[in-house]
Amino acid sequence: MKRNHIFYQTRLRLAAWYTLVMGSILGLSGFGVYTVVAHTYYETIDQGLKSVAKALHKSVEPAWQQPGHLQELAKELSLELCVASTSCLPKTTIIKQPINETGNQVNYYVRLLDSSEKVFASTGIEFDNLNPTVSSQPWQIITDAFGTRYRQITLPLYTQNQISGYLQVARSITDLDQHLAYLRLTLILGLPISMVFVALSSWWLAERAMQPVYLSYQQMQQFTADAAHEFRTPLAAMHSTIEAAIKLQLELKANHGTLDVLKRQNHRLSQLVSDLLLLTRIDQKQITVEHQPCCLNDLISDLIEELAFLAVENQVNLAGQMSVIKKVYVQGNEEQLYRLISNLIINAIQATPSGGKVTVFLEINELYAIIKVQDTGIGIAIEHQQRIFDRFYRVDRDRSRSSGGSGLGLAIALAIAQAHKGKIYVQSQIGLGSTFTVRIPL
Repeated sequence: MKRNHIFYQTRLRLAAWYTLVMGSILGLSGFGVYTVVAHTYYETIDQGLKSVAKALHKSVEPAWQQPGHLQELAKELSLELCVASTSCLPKTTIIKQPINETGNQVNYYVRLLDSSEKVFASTGIEFDNLNPTVSSQPWQIITDAFGTRYRQITLPLYTQNQISGYLQVARSITDLDQHLAYLRLTLILGLPISMVFVALSSWWLAERAMQPVYLSYQQMQQFTADAAHEFRTPLAAMHSTIEAAIKLQLELKANHGTLDVLKRQNHRLSQLVSDLLLLTRIDQKQITVEHQPCCLNDLISDLIEELAFLAVENQVNLAGQMSVIKKVYVQGNEEQLYRLISNLIINAIQATPSGGKVTVFLEINELYAIIKVQDTGIGIAIEHQQRIFDRFYRVDRDRSRSSGGSGLGLAIALAIAQAHKGKIYVQSQIGLGSTFTVRIPL
């Protein structure tokens, strides 16, 4: 499969698509896992804070409405009342997390704010690093001067149905940030590693998936090659026999005409078998002739001279136009290049009505030699232009069969151009003619 360019490229594309699809699925799955885990962590923290805040609120609000009870409540809750702004909690107090299974200590704080949002009582972390804030939303995430983030819930305290203060309970979410950071790192590092395994698996799966198709393709190629080889021997024998019969029976005019028909059909069938065999060899890269420098100027001049009789027979003017003075050389197989250009010229002559013109151009640019075969023939419809290089495809079957065409000429031209790392294009309009352009690397 590696030796066949089409199947290798198809396998590569299949593996790339597999990898892209699986990578997208893994990426979306990882993002979903991260989102669910983060949401679950926040929900758990919020539920714990909400439970603590409600329990404190039930104890604080009655005492808040009776200022004389605040001292007793402060002692019970380990709250320090703030007489001045500098007397609140000179050191950090750490409250253990209520969930004993974790075994970790988490920074909490509880604060009572008056109606002007000044700290009235507090316990927990130092306030120099975290200023009190009251928002219209009960839940907030705030950050202190050191970059530590806290999840805070604020509940209003009422006196005679009017807000006279606030209760704030908060918890450090440093442990949550660390866990999420570890999870992000795991997902970010895990995705490329997973993609490597996915790519390798995709490459293997693409080969397994294409193996039956490739085997069928090989069998088809082998059949074509075997059939061509089997046809060659009897056709050669028939041809020799017909030649001998014509020489021995020149006086028998009737037999001579019959044998001439047989000879023409035999030649046509022999040409078809040769074309099939050439295509098969190009497909299987069995042609191992080393590429040599080939002069396109001489090749085109020879072809124009050799095919002049065909042009005269069809009453078509065949000419060459070289836009370059110096010799143009390409690396290639001269016999195959001869076949490529001759196929294009013969097709152009056959597609051009009497009185028309076929012109062969030779041009160059920095990288390529450019050969153009232009005719003033009947042209090719747009719907046919994409298929004219397919094997056995004929735009006009009646005309092709009457002129002896097999539908392999352009397929052979394309195969030879690709074997020389070149390309072939067609531009055509109905009634205005066609131009076939071949680009071959210099």
